[in-house]
Amino acid sequence: MFESIRQAPDGTSRLRLRPSKVEKRLLEELMPIAAYVQHSYRAGRYISVRWHQGSQQFDAEVTQHGSYIDQGYFSSAGYLEVTCVVHPKEHMQREHLEKKGGTFGLDGIRRLPGGELISEPVVYSNGNFIDKFAELVVGELEKKSAKSYPENTSLIVECILNMLYLPNEWRDLMDKVHSRMPKSGFCEVFFHDSTHNYACLAYPPK
Repeated sequence: MFESIRQAPDGTSRLRLRPSKVEKRLLEELMPIAAYVQHSYRAGRYISVRWHQGSQQFDAEVTQHGSYIDQGYFSSAGYLEVTCVVHPKEHMQREHLEKKGGTFGLDGIRRLPGGELISEPVVYSNGNFIDKFAELVVGELEKKSAKSYPENTSLIVECILNMLYLPNEWRDLMDKVHSRMPKSGFCEVFFHDSTHNYACLAYPPK
């Protein structure tokens, strides 16, 4: 589905601007679910997923079989809930990229009264960009943890990072998030970033 859109004459623009629910659901639900399956699938753990659209309490149903399930390491059935964590100006950055072909950091983007987007350089020091994004992630976790979900629901958190991260910066981000994870009924939380293909699995306090 991704490739069929990308290879269309306006495919790159559609994936960047997400003008309809098709692109939004592909990039913000289906591909994070695929990343979770690719991370978890292995010999002895075979996973099938049924995605749902609508207002139900979850985004997808999961069934699993294999020796890991037979031995009780994983449940034979469960659910997936997907959420995206993004900088508030991320949509402006995508629009600026489409119209002008490049941007500086997210914090330096603003819209003039006439509607034109301006991108100005910004400076970060001592990893404060990581602290800012960790606040966004923890805030989203708190919102999701306050809601009710079916038993055996895994939360997938797609992190659209606020800039390019080195591997040690991703680990630093995850450490900051883990230390502040709220209590919840999720059986696990899967963090993923598609730009670098970083991934991390965590278990929230009950």
